[in-house]
Amino acid sequence: MDLTKRYERDDRHVPRAVFVCVLALVLATLVLEIKYDFLPLMSIADPTGDLTTLLLAFVTILTTWLVLYFLGGLFERLTTAKVGSHAQARSMWKLIAYAVWILVLSIIFISMIGETGSLVLSIGLLGAALTFVLQKPLLNVGAWALISYRRIYRIGDRVAFGTVKGYVLDITTMYTELREFGEWMHGDTFTGRIVTVPNSLIFDQPVCNYTRDFPFVWDEVVNLVTYESDIEIAKKYLLESAKEVVGELMEQNYERYRKRLGIRDLDQLLLKSPELRMELADSGVNVYVLYFCPVELRRKIKADITEKIWTKFMSDPSVGIAYPHMHLVGSVGEG
Repeated sequence: MDLTKRYERDDRHVPRAVFVCVLALVLATLVLEIKYDFLPLMSIADPTGDLTTLLLAFVTILTTWLVLYFLGGLFERLTTAKVGSHAQARSMWKLIAYAVWILVLSIIFISMIGETGSLVLSIGLLGAALTFVLQKPLLNVGAWALISYRRIYRIGDRVAFGTVKGYVLDITTMYTELREFGEWMHGDTFTGRIVTVPNSLIFDQPVCNYTRDFPFVWDEVVNLVTYESDIEIAKKYLLESAKEVVGELMEQNYERYRKRLGIRDLDQLLLKSPELRMELADSGVNVYVLYFCPVELRRKIKADITEKIWTKFMSDPSVGIAYPHMHLVGSVGEG
């Protein structure tokens, strides 16, 4: 699936960028007026210099936002081809942008505090207050750091938080946005909703990542075949159907998948082509065909295999699908 089209740069922030640019110019003009008094119709006094420092801090913050905004699109366009997807390029830029913000805000904070002794005391008091008042937001920030460092998931990954499943659209310091699938829709069909999940949920709930190591998942199609059926023919039909749909795809990606396994011993369990499994049931024999496939095509591939199996079964009377029913033995008397 081409993720580039799904993550094209959003132009909704253009009016915001224009507003920030105008505001930064106005504040910069005020700073110059205070220092050089070049506007004839305006005179602003700042004997302590606090107003100038505050205005410069705001100008720095606004300028940083503008620079990051315009460089973000350029960075994503230049690196998408190199890293393999637009989603990964955006994830890298997010980390760079947060690092720049931390540096800029730290410099502003230190320059406004002044002396070292006051700085240490202020940092201690500020840290204690933030820890007490902002417990949940700090948990979200800590979870964001863990997500970024451990790469639990990235933009473009397909994940599940508890009962919420979707593609990761954005990861901020506080929240993760998902394009939801599942819920009231069968299989992995999109619902059309955007779900916002607090980052701190990774501390309380398991996070399932479908695409972290490799964009393939395992699946199976099962058919309950009657005991009267020719089981060898039934097995043949299931295996043929799966091979027709995913056999070539599995063979082409076997080596790539094997190299990405975290534990090498697992390659003994990796299938190179579809395989069968059987299980006795009350009214028949469950015959399973196992395979792996691209995560975004799982439901379609399963439907294609099921359709081929159904067609083959319906054309051969020696194979029957078991279903719940009742047999009456003997005769029913009158009355």
